[in-house]
Amino acid sequence: MWPQVYILSFPDRSLAMARTTREFNIYVKHTLDVLRARDVDVEPLLEKYDIDESALDGDEHLISQADYSQLLDEVIRKYTVPGLGLLDGRGVNLLDHGLLGYAMFASASLRKAIERHSKYQDVIGAVLHTALFIEGEEAHLRVVSIARPDMVDTEQKLHYELERLFSQWAEIGPAIGHSRHWFSRVELNYKAPPYRAMYSEVLGDPVLFEREHNQLSFPADLLDQPLSFANEAAAQLCEQQCAALLGELKRTDGIEGEVRRILANQPGKYPGIIEVARALAMGERTLRRRLADEDTTYKQVVLEFRMELAASYLRGNAMSIQEIAYVTGYADPSNFHRTFNKHQGLTPNAYRRLHQAGQ
Repeated sequence: MWPQVYILSFPDRSLAMARTTREFNIYVKHTLDVLRARDVDVEPLLEKYDIDESALDGDEHLISQADYSQLLDEVIRKYTVPGLGLLDGRGVNLLDHGLLGYAMFASASLRKAIERHSKYQDVIGAVLHTALFIEGEEAHLRVVSIARPDMVDTEQKLHYELERLFSQWAEIGPAIGHSRHWFSRVELNYKAPPYRAMYSEVLGDPVLFEREHNQLSFPADLLDQPLSFANEAAAQLCEQQCAALLGELKRTDGIEGEVRRILANQPGKYPGIIEVARALAMGERTLRRRLADEDTTYKQVVLEFRMELAASYLRGNAMSIQEIAYVTGYADPSNFHRTFNKHQGLTPNAYRRLHQAGQ
């Protein structure tokens, strides 16, 4: 079920600008809960990865994507939990996916939610890419590629990711007035595992194995079904931020590009170089040296990322300048004005007027 705390209609714009910083904390917390429910002792994991469970709900101690990936790899290899992906995806709702989740949650229809997910799935570091296909009166949400081969380097891990992905998509059912079993069928391209019955329990019937595609199928007329919490103004605001983040993710290669990817997953709150180096599995001195080899510094990368992100937002109309200051990490708008003016040679207001005049 949707958590009751999320039954709202975005009464103010600040809620629609929720950060994506805690996504991996949420995923880890959920995995730990699933393991405990299956009588797995999680204390060795907490100790090995230096995880303070009481801090997972806050923003002070954030799990990096690298640490999350390593922890998940260890869980899949060491613990025999049938249907772990199905269990891990159940109960994870859209709002657990940060900005993109908010954009989908507030979409006017299921079609818009799926379109936004397909367009911006890299913002949340999607392991598997999906796309929508419509054939007559039936629609298919199909896995079309592996976006992160490093995270699915075994058949076991691929099956986990497919299970979790489809289990998470089941959670959107209540938002369109249906149960979690809103698909007409589920198809998977591998043999049925011994715990086949769990697929039917979590995803509904029928679940078909050894098929051509990995996909969820449902009546195409559901695409125009309105979502319970639709608010297109809020959805567009979040989408603009997703678009800007996606642009920054694609802008640079090399170690600078890797740093930018980490920054893009923590908009509004930028980690220090020690935390980023740890997320990249290297020491601070190594990160500084590798950035120097690319003729830049960590401070420069962060500043340029924030200013380019701010410029992307200013070219649109969805956010006020004060809101842009907030989502780019400036608690004091006057500090944002000074920094942007120094970096771009124009004040934020002047930059916005110039680019809107040229549209």
